[in-house]
Parts: sequence; C-alpha cells; structure tokens
Amino acid sequence: MGFELKPKKYDLRYLLGMPLACEPICTIGVVAQKVLTGIVNVLWVLVEAEFIDRGVRLVMGGETLAGMLPLLFAMLLMVAWKRMGYSVGRIMTRRIEVSAAYQMSVEAVKKRARLKFRLVEDEKTWELSNRISRDMKKNVWSMTQHTCNFINGLVRITGVFLIIFAQSIGLGVSCFLLSVPVIVFSVISGRKTYRAYKEAAVHARRGDYLQNIMIDRESVNERALFSYVDYVNEKWREQAAKYRGISIRASAQKEVRNGISTVLTNGIATVMVCFLIAELGDGNITIGIFIALSKAIYDMIDLIHGNIGSSLVTMAQYASYMKDLTNFANMEEQEGACGLPEKAPAFESLEFRNVTFRYPGTEREILKGFSLKIEAGKHYAFVGENGAGKTTITKLLTGLYDDYEGSILINGRELREYTQGELKGIFTGVYQDFARYYDTVANNILLGDISHMNVEKYSEKCGSKSSEKCGNKSNGKCGSEKREKCGSKNSEDCNGEQWKKMKEHLAELGILDEMEGLPMGCHTPLGKLDAGSVDLSGGQWQRVAMARCLMSPAPVQILDEPTAALDPVSESRLYEEFEQISRGRTTIFISHRLGSTGLADTIFVLQDGKVIESGTHKALMERQGRYAQMYESQKSWYRL
Repeated sequence: MGFELKPKKYDLRYLLGMPLACEPICTIGVVAQKVLTGIVNVLWVLVEAEFIDRGVRLVMGGETLAGMLPLLFAMLLMVAWKRMGYSVGRIMTRRIEVSAAYQMSVEAVKKRARLKFRLVEDEKTWELSNRISRDMKKNVWSMTQHTCNFINGLVRITGVFLIIFAQSIGLGVSCFLLSVPVIVFSVISGRKTYRAYKEAAVHARRGDYLQNIMIDRESVNERALFSYVDYVNEKWREQAAKYRGISIRASAQKEVRNGISTVLTNGIATVMVCFLIAELGDGNITIGIFIALSKAIYDMIDLIHGNIGSSLVTMAQYASYMKDLTNFANMEEQEGACGLPEKAPAFESLEFRNVTFRYPGTEREILKGFSLKIEAGKHYAFVGENGAGKTTITKLLTGLYDDYEGSILINGRELREYTQGELKGIFTGVYQDFARYYDTVANNILLGDISHMNVEKYSEKCGSKSSEKCGNKSNGKCGSEKREKCGSKNSEDCNGEQWKKMKEHLAELGILDEMEGLPMGCHTPLGKLDAGSVDLSGGQWQRVAMARCLMSPAPVQILDEPTAALDPVSESRLYEEFEQISRGRTTIFISHRLGSTGLADTIFVLQDGKVIESGTHKALMERQGRYAQMYESQKSWYRL
C-alpha cells in the first residue's frame, strides 16, 4: 500500500486519507492516540470530581483512605498516558512525516514527468505544478497535524458537554449557546491574521529573491562588474520595509484580537461557572463536579478559541490547496512518457507532408505547409534565423506535440501512430540546454542507454562501496592504486559491453584520458554536491552529453545547437568529430551558425516556417540565395 496521485477530485476528506495511504499503521496509531488522549482528559474530569467528593467524605468520616486509592491510581495512570502517549505519538508522527514526504514527492515528480509537453511549456500550469510539487509534503503534513489536533479537541469538548448535559440539560444548552460566539470570533480572527500574513509573504518572497542576488555564486561576476550592490540593496530595503510594516500591523491587530478574545472567553467561561454555582447551591451537583467542571470549562473555552477555531481556519485555507491539487492531478498526461525506449525498427525514411503547426494558445503558425524528406544513413542540417521553426521540428519528431496539421511519416507510417516508447527508440539527441547530472562520469554517459544500464549492479560494485573506499578516506583523491580498485578492474563487472562502448565514445570524442585522469576515473562524481566532486569545463560537459547521445542505439540523432556556448571554430571542430563517429547513422544538425553545415549531405534552409532552399553546401553557395548570404556574413568567424 502506498500513496498514488491519481486523476480525481481531492477535497478535505483526504486530509487523513493521503497519510493513511503512505503509512497506514502509524496514521491509525496517531489518530487513536489523539482520540484516546481526548477521552483521558474527559475521564479526568469525572475521576477528579469523584476524588474530591470522596476526599470531602473522608474528612467528614464517611469514607476510608483505602476507598480513595483506586482513584489515585487511576489518576496516576492517566497522567502517565498523557506523558507517554505524547512521546509515542511524536515518534509515529515523525515516521509519517518522513514516509509521506518521500512518497508524495515521488508521486509529484512522476506526475510532472507524465504531463503533456504543452503543459510543461505553459507558464501558468507549470507554475501550478511547481507550487504543488514544492508544497505537497509540507501542506499535507500540516493538514494532518491540524486534523488530528481538531479530533483531539473535538473529543475533549464533546466529552465535557456530555458531562454538563448529564448534570443538567438546561445548563448544557446554556453553555453550548455561550460557546458559539467564541468559535465565530476565533474563526474571523484567524482569517484576518492569515490574510495579513499572506500579504506580507509576497514582499518576503521578493525580498528573498533580491537577497539571493546579493549573495549567490551565480551573480558574483555581474555584481562586481556592474556594481549594482547599492541599487539592489535599496530595492531589498523597500520590500523589507513593506514586509515589516504589514507584519507589525498584523501582529498588533492579532494581539488586540487575542486580548479581546481572552476577555470574551474568560467572561463566557465565568458565566458558565456562575450557572454551575447556581446548580451547586440548589444541590443539583456535588462539590467535586463543581470544581472539576469549573476547571474543565475554562480549559474547554480556551481550547475552542486556540485549537478548534485555528484548526477550522487552517483546514478552510487548505481547501484551496486541495483544489489546486485536484487540478494538478487531473492535468492531461502523455501516454508512455515514463516508459523505457522500445527497440526501434530499421529506420528507412522520415517525411513531413504539408505540416502546419502553431503552439497552443497562440495564433502564429510556426510551420506553414512544411514539407521535406530525410533518408536513412545521411547527415542533414537545418539552418535559419531564430524563430524559423528549427527547434519546433525536433519537438514534433520526438512526439512532444502531436496537434499538427498534415502528416509526419516515419517509414511511411504516421508519427502519431507510434507509441512514446517507439519514438524514444528511434530518436536520441543533445540539446542546447543539455543536462549536467551531478552523478559519476560513467552514469552521466550510460544513462544514454538506460534499457541496458545495470544500475543496481553498477551502484553496488562501482558506486557506493568504491566511493566510500576512495572518496571518504582521501577527500575524493585516489592514487593510481586506489583508482584501480574503484575503476578499471571492476568496470566490466558493472555494465560489461556498455562500459566498453562508453570508453570508445569518450576516446572518439577526445576526452577519455581526461576522464580517466580524474581522481576516481570514470567513477568520479561530477558537479558541486559532494566534497570529492569535480566540475568539468563547458567543453568537457558538452562532450559528455554527446557521449551520452552516442550510447543510445537509436538510429536517428538530433543535435539541436548543443554547442551554442562554444566559439564558432570550436563548434565546427566538435561537429566534425561527431560526424565521423556517427557514420552509418542518420543525423540532424540544427544550428544558426553555418560552420558545421558543410558536413551535411543535405542542408535545409528555413524561413517563416517553410523550406526555402535545400541542397549541399556547394550547390547552395552556387545558387547565391539566402543560404549563401548567411554563410558569407558568418565566414569571418571561422578564419584562424
């Protein structure tokens, strides 16, 4: 059993349902502890009342000391339960918190991975998914705590009212009516306080953003270059002043309301006690009941004000979160988005036939009657100005969007008839914003063929144990002897042929020696997370990304400006290396710089969503059309 985020309506009924799915035994245990603690508090009133009455009779000579011992023992047990039950409850709640945080985070990540790509690129829906993913574990856990506290308070209040009604129905009705204003005032007060702090939180977030600009590593160069410290500080002070002003006013108003509430609640409790005095004077209740109920009434009114009221407000606030959660859970998914690549059929051809496409919610046609044909085993280049539709083509090919007009045929079969797994098996690629995984060099590359990556065996033999031997004892710096233990000797045990292919691709891309020269060879963790991690240069990261692409057995490779950060000469050289490695595969190069286009068998020149020219570099230059103009304007970039 576990929590699973499904498309359905989520409302306040799921306050306990979601933690129950994550950790059923502990959730039931916590609810039972809260209910039992509430019952114990109610029983305390009866036991205390009887204890006082027997004490009075003992003084009067109508009771023995032995007759009071069972009550004293019962009171000791109840005190022990309150103490121990709280500790046991804390242990169980901590377990729920950890388990729920993990399971809910995983489900949120899975849901985001399954979303239709148009939702990923839509700013509003992606912000909603960000907010839900970020706040899910915190909000659901907070809702659970408030729900359990509400249950505990409700049991205690109900129990006290039952005792009062048992003594006198009229007294019970009077006390109930007197408690209603306390609940109403508490709810109103809680809502006003929440709205004020919500307004203040807007300025707090803005202030945090400005503060991060002043302290984070990514901004250090521009801070020094542009000297904008005083300017940003002034902006930060403005937001901080607004936050302080709202917070101070909200706190002051809250204290005023609390003061009024304290007077109101104590006044109402005093009136209730006056009713008890009248009942005591009439002989309708005993002195024990009077004393015990008087204390219980003050506790109950305070509980209504501080627990029930705030819990009701909080749960009402979380109703809007549950509405957002419902919208998130019901977002449209891409079937097979999380599945592994399937074995691809032999690739023969790819053809666009009169394809027209516009992004959802827009009127501009990115592709307009777009047509071309690609054949297996050749290299193609798509060139054109920004906005010409180059990257859009890759999104259509990989199935990220399928709401186009016209036809896209792979081996003569409409692309929309292929499953996501089949498309993943046909296409692989490297993009301009390629991922830099903070994992080992090997894992960064072997992920390219995840279907054949022996992750479990790799982690066991080459990952955690090796890292412990090499990283912890030497801060990530292994000598040749340690590297041999952590790297080369057991590398084939980890992924066998895949490891050999990885090293071949690294060698072909010219960085094998560099990677093996790292502290733990190809087992070196990359990034900035661990003490022993190593960060690569931009060019090294790009070659690692290309090696990952080459690991995939997919027959069609897409390079969508992954070298845009390189200078034109370096970009051309890297494309030349990749072209040599990719002999026999179908490759699509996308670039707005034309130094690499001479490698292509066919160059497609795009403008306004159409192919306006196509042919070899030589043929296009002889034509002296748009391509020749673009190339001549960039020619100087490639002169050494």
